[in-house]
Amino acid sequence: MNEQNARSVEEEEAVAAVLLDPEASDLLEAEDRKKPTPGGEPDCPRCATKMTRRVEKYPAPRGGSSPFRVRLVCPNKQCRSWTVYDW
Repeated sequence: MNEQNARSVEEEEAVAAVLLDPEASDLLEAEDRKKPTPGGEPDCPRCATKMTRRVEKYPAPRGGSSPFRVRLVCPNKQCRSWTVYDW
């Protein structure tokens, strides 16, 4: 790896993913639950890029909670905002 490639990798990694604030996360969750089908993903509140939805299975806590959670991630490399909620 040459010096120029090493610098570009370091610069790219410097843009860390940002967890959205609770208010923005709640709004995204409400919008996403209206259209939970492919293509119904909401726009990122920070940069207006269509977010990517990933459904993950995880060990649910007791009490009848769903064993699934939804992660919304902005694919824009300059933004990379994300949130997660229980389905």
